[in-house]
Amino acid sequence: MEQQEITERALTVPDQARAVEIRSNEDYVKAGEILLVIKDLRKQIDETFDPIIKKAHEAHKEAVAQKKKVDAPLVEAEGIIKPRIAAWNAEQERIRLEEEARLREQARKEEEERRLQEAILAEQNGQKEEAEEIMAAPVQPPPVVVPKTVPKVSGVSMVKQWKFRIVNPALIPREYMVPDETKIGGVVRALKDQAHIPGVEVFSVESVSAGRRAA
Repeated sequence: MEQQEITERALTVPDQARAVEIRSNEDYVKAGEILLVIKDLRKQIDETFDPIIKKAHEAHKEAVAQKKKVDAPLVEAEGIIKPRIAAWNAEQERIRLEEEARLREQARKEEEERRLQEAILAEQNGQKEEAEEIMAAPVQPPPVVVPKTVPKVSGVSMVKQWKFRIVNPALIPREYMVPDETKIGGVVRALKDQAHIPGVEVFSVESVSAGRRAA
């Protein structure tokens, strides 16, 4: 059947369906006939369009495969260079933080030494209480910030991603748990009204199915 013909036939079916008001068994039969017409038309639609869709799908798959083939060396190169950039950046950051910690400790010691000399001088001048206050006050060395040494490359940046790993499923709060609906569905379909799962209501829904026309 040609695409235009099947399209025109399909367009008439909604009006046929709207025209049927089921008030008798005869109307019920008419409605069933329309359902069978829909099924037949769907089969013809499949026969008409599926080959076209298959051909387009195969062309799409081939285009995607060709793209991946051309892109593969770049994916390989990216997989090599990115970890090296990340490793260098991480190492330089470790060195920077260690230097900050060293300078911070050095500044703290220098501040302690300065205060000690200040307290000694105060005590030598007979200012014992002032000397005690100087030694009792918390040490507050000046802040130390070591600038980063990794150069900036335009268009390249480090992105921090927060991830997680589950170490003990038993400790995860309930609000983070998702029911296994696939498993529940399998049990319900297998046991039907005999399925009993706490927290789950089992029920049935009837739907209309159209099979082959009787000969």
